[in-house]
Amino acid sequence: MRSWAQSVTAALLVVLVATLATVTASDGGARGSESVRMVQTTQAPGAAARPNIVFVLTDDMRDDDLDHMPITRRLLADEGMEFTDAISPHPLCCPARAQLATGQYAQNNGVQHNRGVHGGFSALDPTQEASSWFRDSGYRTGFVGKFLNGYHPGDVRPAGWTHWNALTRGVYDYVDFTMSGDGDPERFTDSYVTSVIEERTNADIRDFAASGDPFVVYAWHLAPHYRIAAEGGRGLPPAEPRDRDLFTDQRPSAFDSPAFNEADVSDQPAYLRRLAPVSREEIAEENTARLRSLQSVDRAVGSLVQTLEEQGVLDDTYVVFTSDNGYSLGEHRFVGKDVLTDEALQVPLLVRGPGIEPGSTSALPVTLVDLPATFAALTDVSPQWLVDGASLAPTLRGEEQTFRDTTLIQTGRTLGNGWSHRGVRTERYLYGTDGVDGFLYDRLLDPDETVNLVDDPDYAEVRAALELRRTDLVDCAGWTCNQVFGPVPDPSS
Repeated sequence: MRSWAQSVTAALLVVLVATLATVTASDGGARGSESVRMVQTTQAPGAAARPNIVFVLTDDMRDDDLDHMPITRRLLADEGMEFTDAISPHPLCCPARAQLATGQYAQNNGVQHNRGVHGGFSALDPTQEASSWFRDSGYRTGFVGKFLNGYHPGDVRPAGWTHWNALTRGVYDYVDFTMSGDGDPERFTDSYVTSVIEERTNADIRDFAASGDPFVVYAWHLAPHYRIAAEGGRGLPPAEPRDRDLFTDQRPSAFDSPAFNEADVSDQPAYLRRLAPVSREEIAEENTARLRSLQSVDRAVGSLVQTLEEQGVLDDTYVVFTSDNGYSLGEHRFVGKDVLTDEALQVPLLVRGPGIEPGSTSALPVTLVDLPATFAALTDVSPQWLVDGASLAPTLRGEEQTFRDTTLIQTGRTLGNGWSHRGVRTERYLYGTDGVDGFLYDRLLDPDETVNLVDDPDYAEVRAALELRRTDLVDCAGWTCNQVFGPVPDPSS
């Protein structure tokens, strides 16, 4: 090829190569790896590839569970940024996932609970699902794993996904389940769900990387959510065989919290006030099972990063890891999520990718609602509707960023207007009410949220200021969800 000037045949070959490269660059369909290399050779020196996004989500993972996922910490936290104050502001599976699918709070996307007229997949407008943003901007897109609660075979496939491989039956079974299989459903009866999600995710990455197109891939895992088998009933999440003897003597971190089996819950909101103490033995057993189930997710993150590296696209890819909500293991005598305490709100959030300082951290009060806006900003894609989150791209680049000082938090219910407790979270305070039953915690003086100050006269001005913010935010949309209100009054004594 270097002696093309000495050969008419070689000259014609160069013309042909240039023509193929031009055609390939304008072709929105699938492309072979040889064509990709031709396109790359025509780029100007220093031209940056459009970045990819790979989004890994767990289900009901506590923030401190991340301490037991060494591969994820090494590959994502040590090589990227950890957000140390990330929350799921509507800490229940379906509303949380709807926020991630739309970039909107429940008052705008319509998903307030897992079920009922205000909940589940049926409450979501499937045309308002952010994969279409990327598809319409030339991205290939792949979804693998658990989508929204109530997504069944025959339900409409969100149009923005190039590959769509969602769990449709046996969603919580772990070992007996069906996936949509891009329109060719496949049932698994002798496989572990995390391994299947891992395999399908890596297959999408290899396919998209070979095409040369930028891509967005979501890998939404089931672990460490409790198991619901075909015969019904709730059970512990099963582990892969290699992990079944791990963490036998692991002490749950919840045991070290002053809120664990809180001695006096008479001042707490009604959903905590009526609870009996939990069994330490049962909590320890559940904690062990949860950590065991997360080990396969940890390995899946490792193989994901390895696949990106093998395909030559790791340096052009943002890898994001979080959970749909946190999980309480006996704090305030409560086990589960869908309550407005920090154990249920707090989630891990790690981001690795181009321009992110390895080993960096941020204390911004970020939420899951911010992630779709962030993905759009990182890929220079325009959202096709109003989003409620704030992009974290400046912080990921190491820049100073003005950020909201008050965050909307809320829970729903299946009856009535679909709302339960709704409130706000600031650096110091956690406040909420359902109109009758309320709570106010001073997290500076009481980080474990064991003292409800909602009726304390010393906090009357604090409560009034937070109620004004709550009233403003429960109907917020777009920038109005991300206001800087200023300081909250101090307690009177």
